[in-house]
Amino acid sequence: MDVGERMSPPKGRVKATDVAEHAGVSIATVSLVANGKAEGRVSAATAARVRASIAALGYVVNPAARSLVTGRHHRVALVAHDIANPFIAATAAGVGEVFGKDMQLILAAATGEDGPPDIATISSFGVDGMLVNIAGIQDDPQLGEAGFPVVVLDESQGPPGLSRVYFDVGIGATQLSEHLAGLGHRVVVYLDSERVRETFDDRRERFTAAFRQHVHRAKIVSARSRIDMHVAQALVARSLPSWRRQGATAIVTATDVQAYGVLAALAAADVEVPGALSVASFDNNPIAAVTHPPLTSVDLPARELGREAALLVVDQIEKDARPGRSVILPTSLVVRRSTGPAPT
Repeated sequence: MDVGERMSPPKGRVKATDVAEHAGVSIATVSLVANGKAEGRVSAATAARVRASIAALGYVVNPAARSLVTGRHHRVALVAHDIANPFIAATAAGVGEVFGKDMQLILAAATGEDGPPDIATISSFGVDGMLVNIAGIQDDPQLGEAGFPVVVLDESQGPPGLSRVYFDVGIGATQLSEHLAGLGHRVVVYLDSERVRETFDDRRERFTAAFRQHVHRAKIVSARSRIDMHVAQALVARSLPSWRRQGATAIVTATDVQAYGVLAALAAADVEVPGALSVASFDNNPIAAVTHPPLTSVDLPARELGREAALLVVDQIEKDARPGRSVILPTSLVVRRSTGPAPT
């Protein structure tokens, strides 16, 4: 009798005992095959028979039972602010491309400008590793006691024992400064993030230093807002008269989300972009290509950030790779119609 005909699929949840009876093997053999530990312990023919029974019956390994067998939970947490931000969504998508079906991604998000989630609470869900893209958490002493690999995203500095993936922001920031200088801009508003993070300091410092290098007597007007489109829009509505009196001809934002608010405020005020004011930003989320007008932005490849971080954490979980490695991703300027010559 063919293995698929030995018994009808049982009603309800399929158990390991059902697979064992279907394949004519022990429950221990089913466990070895289902948990990827059959090599050298189970013959190829028997393993194939068990896999055929698993497929025929639709058996799904119980995660709790598998963790007892393998010592792993097959879950990794991504800790981040603003889970609705397209940048974080793209990062999570990149992580998922690497994990596939073998690893679950848990999103642990702080709401608004709240502090980071508690490490112990995240650990209690049972995770094999953590990806950190949030302010402050990488200095949490609990990370050193977590007992699992940690990879820091979008920050070049921090504890030396942690692996990290971050951007070479200087390349794109320099290209943006050269672009605006070449268009004749001399007075620029830089709308920074209120959130204290090294990545935002890096974006601001690299751009402003390069702009001053390329423009004689350059003037940069500083402003800050939350990474919230509506908050940025309200700030621009209040500040626009002052900025224009100071001679500003361009606005650069630390993130695309803030730039969306800038564009909305300028549209409401009937300010032509880029005729009267140019707008540019950092991130280059997919939405940047469809704003009105399309947004000039420094491309920080979030999806690749997630992929590289996932590869690092998987290597540490599955191959005992050493921690403390760094991956640096290049950046580049994507020019679209939101920037143009400075008005004379």
